[in-house]
Amino acid sequence: MKILFNDIIQYSDIPFDLKNPALSQIYSINNSLVITLDKVRPINAIGIGNTDSTIFTISIGNKSKQFNFSENGLYLLGETFNVNKFTITTNGSYIGRIGAGIGVNIPTAIAKEPAFNSTAEPRTTLSGQVIPGAGGYTYRSISLDSRYKIGELAMKEIESGYKYIGMGYPFFIDLSVESYKLPFSKLYAIERNQRQMSFEGGIRRFLYSRRFEFEERF
Repeated sequence: MKILFNDIIQYSDIPFDLKNPALSQIYSINNSLVITLDKVRPINAIGIGNTDSTIFTISIGNKSKQFNFSENGLYLLGETFNVNKFTITTNGSYIGRIGAGIGVNIPTAIAKEPAFNSTAEPRTTLSGQVIPGAGGYTYRSISLDSRYKIGELAMKEIESGYKYIGMGYPFFIDLSVESYKLPFSKLYAIERNQRQMSFEGGIRRFLYSRRFEFEERF
């Protein structure tokens, strides 16, 4: 999987509605948006959540990268740029959240555990009838295990981005490599234990293990 640990958009000048973790707080972008960062930072991936756009173009200097939006999650640019300003152009009018930075590659074990969940609380009457629970929502979750594949880059990105990780901000995730055996390839999700992230080390190299438990957020 590819995952955005350090969202550099949090250090940009864009409106708070585009940085806010709640995708329902949308911002009208009028087809294009110029993003200025606090300093030159590396970027090879863009996270997008809740938009009516289908096509995005990222312009960096005299280069541009285009991708089609399909669902909330992380989109890779194919190369790494060092930038302090770039432009996003879309064919839509609003976005809930934008993320950017290094999409860290973390190989995962063959076993995957996707799930579909609901927070609704139906009840059963004495005559066996089901009364639907009021409110509630459905969401996806997945458990992925990485055995001694979490290296120095990943740990540095987690450390750099932990201010917002620890505040509960969801991650932008790309599961394209795993999608051959999963019902989805993108995800915007929290990690169940992200406010206390621990890792297991057991070999004589800078490599760690961790089981990631992701739950979709909106």
